[in-house]
Amino acid sequence: MEKATPKQKLSIWALALGYFAFYVPYSGMTKILSKGLFSDTATSISGFTLLPMVLIGTVLGFSIILILTGWWKQAGTVKILGINIPFASNKYTFFSGIATAVIIATTTLAYSFTGISIVFAALLMRGGVLIMAPFIDKVYGRKIHWYSWLAFGLTLFSLLIVFSEKVGYNIGLIAGINIAAYLSGYFFRLQFMTYTAKSNDTSNTYRYFVEEMLSAMAAILCIPMLLAIIGQGEFMLSLRSGYTSFLSSGLLIPALLIGLLYAGLYIFGSRIYLNNRENTFCIPINRCASLLAGVTAAVILSVVFEGTFYTNTQLIGALLLLMAIGVLSAPKVIKFVRKESEIKQRVYMFICPGNTGRSPMAQTICMNKMMSRLQSKGEFTSPTNIKILSAGITAEEGVSMSEDARSALEHLQMKIIPHSSHKLSQQDISIVDKIWCMSSAHKQSILDKFPEALGKVYCLDVKDQIPVPHGRGVRAYIECALKLEKLIDGLINTKEIELS
Repeated sequence: MEKATPKQKLSIWALALGYFAFYVPYSGMTKILSKGLFSDTATSISGFTLLPMVLIGTVLGFSIILILTGWWKQAGTVKILGINIPFASNKYTFFSGIATAVIIATTTLAYSFTGISIVFAALLMRGGVLIMAPFIDKVYGRKIHWYSWLAFGLTLFSLLIVFSEKVGYNIGLIAGINIAAYLSGYFFRLQFMTYTAKSNDTSNTYRYFVEEMLSAMAAILCIPMLLAIIGQGEFMLSLRSGYTSFLSSGLLIPALLIGLLYAGLYIFGSRIYLNNRENTFCIPINRCASLLAGVTAAVILSVVFEGTFYTNTQLIGALLLLMAIGVLSAPKVIKFVRKESEIKQRVYMFICPGNTGRSPMAQTICMNKMMSRLQSKGEFTSPTNIKILSAGITAEEGVSMSEDARSALEHLQMKIIPHSSHKLSQQDISIVDKIWCMSSAHKQSILDKFPEALGKVYCLDVKDQIPVPHGRGVRAYIECALKLEKLIDGLINTKEIELS
């Protein structure tokens, strides 16, 4: 069965809006439920008591999303009692899921501590993650653009202004430990994400996204329940009551709803982080959206309950965050106003070892398909802003395409283009936008030799099943060409290869 891949139709700005829309009611409901404003007695509720049902609500939300969208098919599987269960396929997504579970639990707890406002809790959490962003980019060699640095500075400045009025505020030992756990979760999650999933390879990105979600679900179901059973002390007793006495409190539905809201904001927020731009661009967008959501929730609560849930200084900080978002939108504005002739030429490349069989066949098929699509639209000239190339990892320069490969292309009625083999070079890596390899081994070989190619190199077949036709006769080459044709049709249909 073909795996379902989430569609990437939403821009990072639309994702930020969705994240904001879920975060406002999530943070607001968490605060008023913990303060006892939902109950007749107005008795405050410990965040540890509230946590179990919120986590169960989050798991329910994740499950509904995965089933309705079919995204669960994107995950790897583990066999339990002879049954294949969707789960993480590698250690990075598994441990990222554990880190995500920590983030989910500590976020809810942060908004429930007595004496700490929504905005102040958000400042502590968002500020720490924001500071991590450029350092993680630097560690993994990702270029940081000027507008990302400027937005980073504005966002940090806004946090410092708002935080200045809370100097000397005693947040308490447990709240401090909770914030530290939250930041630790992000420290590890962002590194796993940057190393494994932040690229243009949408299949790999969303496999990570779904597997992280599944791992987090397992962790937030099992770990808190285990702590509630074996844990000792006041906070563990509060956690235990979340699985027992809280069920008859009349607040079960609001707690589950908070969890469902978190599931929704996770979907939008994680897709912002997984955008292939540098963390110093993506993280401020996420942090701005969540902090603005916190301020918005605080303003709404102040109006509804006629209390004080924010300060004027916090509103000034929110205004600075809006400025930061404006700076981050600068590239979109620049792209919109520049002339058509200034649009960068897109270069696509197919790679195999020798550049005499599979990669030149893929190049020829792609060019034929491209021209066929354009002609169907009444365009009969090749676009000047697109270049289709091929090369070999260990190729000898100047060798013609193999006769069997040529025969296979003729069998498919492809117009054959002149070909001379070429060895992949540093210059190729610098100009190419996307590279497709015939196997995962080829991809790894390129990345070992050219680490700067990370984010540009993909497997043409995610199942790693492109056959090696060399030495097996023309029939094998025809079968390979048919496979290549199907895969390249998929690239064009999904606009991985853009024709205009």
